[in-house]
Amino acid sequence: MYAEAIKFGQSVPVPDAAVRKLIQQGAKADIYQCWTCGSCDNECPINIATGRLHPQKIVRMANLGMLDELLYEPEIWHCLSCRRCANICPNAVKPSALIAHIRHILMEKKIISISTLRSYQELFERFQRVRRQAVTKCLEGKADSISEKQWRDWLLSPVPELLKTIRMKMTDFGSESHRQFNVSTRSAACFTCGECSSACPISCKKSVFDPRTIFRMVNLGLVDELIKNPAIWLCLDCGRCSDACSQLVEGREMIRRLKEIAVQKGAVDYKFLRCLQQINENVYNRWLDEVDAYLGFNKVSPCCETLFDTSRFQNLSNAQRRRYNRMR
Repeated sequence: MYAEAIKFGQSVPVPDAAVRKLIQQGAKADIYQCWTCGSCDNECPINIATGRLHPQKIVRMANLGMLDELLYEPEIWHCLSCRRCANICPNAVKPSALIAHIRHILMEKKIISISTLRSYQELFERFQRVRRQAVTKCLEGKADSISEKQWRDWLLSPVPELLKTIRMKMTDFGSESHRQFNVSTRSAACFTCGECSSACPISCKKSVFDPRTIFRMVNLGLVDELIKNPAIWLCLDCGRCSDACSQLVEGREMIRRLKEIAVQKGAVDYKFLRCLQQINENVYNRWLDEVDAYLGFNKVSPCCETLFDTSRFQNLSNAQRRRYNRMR
């Protein structure tokens, strides 16, 4: 890399140890331990679907002390905060903690305001509606593609909460399969405190995705109902529900088992799984386009105003700007 930089007359990024130390002290992300193996990139759901978020690059920039460039890196806002990157890292580096710290610095420096952050969170919540609607269409076999109009409609329309009376004949409560499910996941230990839903990065509205509701339905023996529910396919498989549970309920394993049962019982088939992969690529790319527009990294989105003051990027030195552009 250094030889190529010299060959083309480019300046080589000079590590700034002081800034690097400052970032590590604030983020507590163990960035010194990163050897750029790429495990985080391979595990990141955004990178898998779009190739537009690289936790490894963000950690590398932090290790080089490129704080100014990180503050204006769009990928900081592409993160779902699922922490899968941190869970997979063999050296216990925490890219998700680093990203959260960079966002905190942006707030501290007043580069973005509280109202901007709230608007971003609202957009994130709306995105979960889109994912729910898209999975529902996949289950119905009607979601090969999503039009711009459909995307806008889903983004702006709340998902209604469906209420249904539970009857004993609908459950397998007390059956051998139900008992085995409880033993393997400790689901019987759940007393619906809500820690899982509070920790889940995508649990915004109960009508869209709520881990506590899913676990409660498992306890009631409503597995056959759940394997037809689009909610189980929204799970990011991050395990934050399991990590947060004081009763050691294995929430992630519970949802994994539900997905396996759905395939085994024919509730979904290979066409659905292929459709789900395609639809994830579609909606995640649209979501990132929306975020970039929302924060001012590209043209203004038709449904919102630019909220991020990218004019501050002009305050970077020429050397910093060249380093920043090469890392993108």
